Amino acid sequence: MKKASTLRIIPVLILCLLIQAAVSPTSAEMQRGTIAISSNPQGATIFLNDEDLGLQTNTVIQNVFPGIHFVRLELPGYRTWEQIFEVREGGTAHIVHTMEPIVGDAFSITTKPTGAQIFIDGDFYGISNTVLHDLPVGQHHVLLMLNNYSEYSATVIINEGMSESIAHTFETIPDTGRITVASVPSDAGIYLNGEYQGTTQKTLDDVVPGRYNIVITKTGYDNWTGTVDVAAGKISEINADLRPAKVILSVTTIPRGVDVVIDGIFSGTTPLEIPIEQGLHTLRLEKFGYQSREEMRDVGADGASLFVTLVSMAPQAIAEAEQAISDNLDYNPEKAREALDNAKKSYAAGDSENAITYAASAIALAWDADGDGVKNPLDFSPNIHNSVIYVSPFLVLFLFIGLIAKDMIQHRVKPEITVRLPVSIREGDLLKRAEVTADALGGPYRGFVCTVYIDSTSVDHFTEPGTYDVMLSGKSPGVHTLMVHLQVAKERYGNVEKKVAENFTVEPAESASPALDVSGGSFIPEEDSSQDE
Repeated sequence: MKKASTLRIIPVLILCLLIQAAVSPTSAEMQRGTIAISSNPQGATIFLNDEDLGLQTNTVIQNVFPGIHFVRLELPGYRTWEQIFEVREGGTAHIVHTMEPIVGDAFSITTKPTGAQIFIDGDFYGISNTVLHDLPVGQHHVLLMLNNYSEYSATVIINEGMSESIAHTFETIPDTGRITVASVPSDAGIYLNGEYQGTTQKTLDDVVPGRYNIVITKTGYDNWTGTVDVAAGKISEINADLRPAKVILSVTTIPRGVDVVIDGIFSGTTPLEIPIEQGLHTLRLEKFGYQSREEMRDVGADGASLFVTLVSMAPQAIAEAEQAISDNLDYNPEKAREALDNAKKSYAAGDSENAITYAASAIALAWDADGDGVKNPLDFSPNIHNSVIYVSPFLVLFLFIGLIAKDMIQHRVKPEITVRLPVSIREGDLLKRAEVTADALGGPYRGFVCTVYIDSTSVDHFTEPGTYDVMLSGKSPGVHTLMVHLQVAKERYGNVEKKVAENFTVEPAESASPALDVSGGSFIPEEDSSQDE
């Protein structure tokens, strides 16, 4: 039906588009329009010009080219609807439609006795006996209720143009209810308020209405417990999923104190009793000095027990120690022989663990007689610990370095310079001087030279420690720099030097203020290249 309708509307749409193209010149500045589509009920799928836009009502479609269009709305249970319309430039086209439901023919409902309330999909539809019309096509749930009678429910499918009917005879409501009890696995005991009722699967009839405690039990499984409400004329269902109960696994070993690892997880030491899930498990038994053992056990509802005697590894370890000593007799392995004797004594006393420990020590001492971590054939001195040999050169080196350091400290020389300089002098003043003190502290030295510069020009120098006056006259007005450079040739380890620079100002004769002699002025050391500082 939809295809035929579409075929009829397409020629009309094409004609409208041709007329529009003839009378409406295209424009590059054409404004697009809008379509507002709504339906009752909403949620209908929108097809615009036979194209599914992926939209549902109610919605607004933007940016639609002006002109003639057609729309189709589809909604399950309702008839498809189509319409041609026009979208004007810059305008909004409003489309509103009430969907027409697809309904079936007569639907008759009769009951014995009559007067039952009719509910279809939860909505009240009247009293039986009656005939209903215009019921939407599709699947519906029908519920019939009549006082003092058991409810009746059914599912019906309404087809377009076809009649349906329900005829039901009510059963009176009994005074008791029923309980159906099922379990996985089955054959489990049923206890209702503590009274045994048989085994699953079972239906308990003639149960007085009320709330009951129910317990379902089976050997090897945890009890399932719950409550059940019983109403007259109703069937209550119980479905119990039983879980296997944990059972006791008992592990006993000779010797005691063996580590038990179950399915890769350490679980304790023997003797051991541990709750475990039913089923197949891997058990590994481990103890130092004994051969490990692995067992597979399928643990059932009654639990399981395991008794194992572990085999001592001490005889093999003692034999290996004896062979190692025999292979190293040339290195006199006395300590290894002592450890081997202790291993044999421990094994004889039943202490396999200590016997293994002593045997392992004997093997190590046999191949490394001095215990320095180097095997005998590769050892420079097998009977002397190599640490003594290795450390000796370092001790000599440290002693040599210490002697050199001591000598350098004893021959350490520290140059010292003090400059007392007036801040300013008057141009032409022949009496102003700078006081320079130079000295060399510390160890002996071979040479001493102190040179004084004014503006990078040498003006004086001294060859002995002491205090000297340096003339400042003959300088033009302005700022000048006095720099003292002290060089000392140490008796050993090269030379050491120090520089100190200070500024002073020469003022013109007509404006100069009285000279100010400042002592203890600050010094700016430019360089100190002492090799031993």
